[in-house]
Amino acid sequence: MTPEIFIKRTLGASAVKRESVIQSLWSGYGEIVRFSIEGSSLADSVILKSIQLNEIQNHPRGWNSDLSHQRKLHSYQVEKNWYQDWSAKCDDSHRVAKLFGVLEQPEYLYLLLEDLDSSGYSSRCSSLTVQQSLLVLNWLAAFHAHFLCSDRVSKWPEGLWQRGTYWHLDTRPNEWQSMEEGRLKESASEIDKILNNAKYQTLVHGDAKLANFCFSDDISAVAAVDFQYVGRGIGVQDVAYFLGSCFSEQELQTHLEYLLESYLAELSRCLVSMGESPDIAEAVAQEWGDLFPIAWADFHRFIMGWSPTHHKNTPFSQNITNAVLEELRRP
Repeated sequence: MTPEIFIKRTLGASAVKRESVIQSLWSGYGEIVRFSIEGSSLADSVILKSIQLNEIQNHPRGWNSDLSHQRKLHSYQVEKNWYQDWSAKCDDSHRVAKLFGVLEQPEYLYLLLEDLDSSGYSSRCSSLTVQQSLLVLNWLAAFHAHFLCSDRVSKWPEGLWQRGTYWHLDTRPNEWQSMEEGRLKESASEIDKILNNAKYQTLVHGDAKLANFCFSDDISAVAAVDFQYVGRGIGVQDVAYFLGSCFSEQELQTHLEYLLESYLAELSRCLVSMGESPDIAEAVAQEWGDLFPIAWADFHRFIMGWSPTHHKNTPFSQNITNAVLEELRRP
């Protein structure tokens, strides 16, 4: 079925027009396209995420393998499940796009989504000030608070990644194998185990880089996109990755403590507002704050296997990771 026919039938539209390609998907798995709509009461424009499922694509950094291909295919199934079964639980404090429809065939998957641009989130940012970044940290705090779970639900989070984030160790054996021999490689499993054994778990976005947030024109409201790696984790995994995507090494050296404390304070506030006791809110913030360096080191482990010459391999990141490794050596 063509995208136009699928959209027309799903929305009850009289006319559908392909307007522009927003972006190609990573490694050539498809594209994200905006369509204008006529004759529908549901929308004037929509976004179609069109995913090709039937062949291994070309990875821009050379990581082509069946394992990589299967991980990517699973990520799109997770994203479909997220929008179908979980996204409606989100509110304005952690805004996401509305799902209009899904079409899945052996060769392709269509996700038909709200056009956030037309809903007031038309700005994209390549950088933020410290104060502007609090908007995203507050989004993350609300998201993490809303989905908090201390593993009381046996199949949680059903349909999503049992371990969220695109870099977690179980799905990256090839990148781990490519690491230089040393303490970080030797400690990778221990770092992963510490994160996995945290008492308080939640859903993490899993790819919370700045590029995956859409802002209002005045940068007073934000919504998130791209939920391929949403799953179980601890909130500071998203926080570490977001801050690393948003700020320079010098900015992190200057502002990291303030930014992390701001996130943890908002997390506690959100938990209490949802009915959790102040003691639980404090316990979650304490645990995740203590684990922030571990979360940072875990992503640094991925970088050192995936692309050690990447610009995120900075002295700042190395220093955090080395401090974690020293702490792990203590009896």
